[in-house]
Amino acid sequence: MSRRFGKLLWRHLRRVALAALATICLASPLAAQAPAAGNDPNRPFSAPLQAGLNALERKHYSTALRAWQPMANSGEPRAQNNMGIMYERGLGVTQSYPEAMSWYRKAADQGLPEAQFNLGQLYHNGYGTEVNNGQAVAWFQRAASQGLADAEYMLGLHLYSGKGIRKDPLAAKVQFMKAARKGYGNAQFMTGYLFLDEQAGKQDFVAAHIWAIVAQMNGYQGAEEILNFTTFKLERTQIDRAHLAARRCLNSGYRECPQ
Repeated sequence: MSRRFGKLLWRHLRRVALAALATICLASPLAAQAPAAGNDPNRPFSAPLQAGLNALERKHYSTALRAWQPMANSGEPRAQNNMGIMYERGLGVTQSYPEAMSWYRKAADQGLPEAQFNLGQLYHNGYGTEVNNGQAVAWFQRAASQGLADAEYMLGLHLYSGKGIRKDPLAAKVQFMKAARKGYGNAQFMTGYLFLDEQAGKQDFVAAHIWAIVAQMNGYQGAEEILNFTTFKLERTQIDRAHLAARRCLNSGYRECPQ
């Protein structure tokens, strides 16, 4: 294949990546964080909180609200976050972004990372408020510092785009990789992409190929665009080794992946 064709492939891949970012950002409120059952996995759920979760699964929204409202009023952050999601989605209540924001903020101020992320999403998308990338970044940073993959990914997007924070593709790559190592398919795609972007450091076509394979294995369809580009750059033996490395990455629980 010609050098010119390689450049055309790169331009196409870059357009795909930028389009993916825009689509993800617009769609994220529809896939907002599920109601939190607690940020400490070793902490047993209280009976009312679990009862509300069970009711929500059955779409008995009024029952879920009756379970969570008293807890939220008493200051329980997980219940406050859940109330926020009910108002954001209009489940059993009249949909209201301002009311959702109020509940998220109460839980976020108590340090619940899911609520911090959800509050950041409202600022990011301008739901219930004007778009405020600075506030979005501030809340994503707080949630990301507690290891929430969703927040790490969104922080990576802002670092890459330079919205609300100084543009820093290398720092974006770090955040994407943190989320990628937690199994986050979108972040795995962006990690692979940034191994190709010289703004984020030295190009590594093999590492990009590996992360694209991993993203594809996790169902991210756009990963094929990276694979098309890196296949043009790599030898057959390198591609074969990359497939083995991708399998090793997955089997190791993301401990043995390119960095």
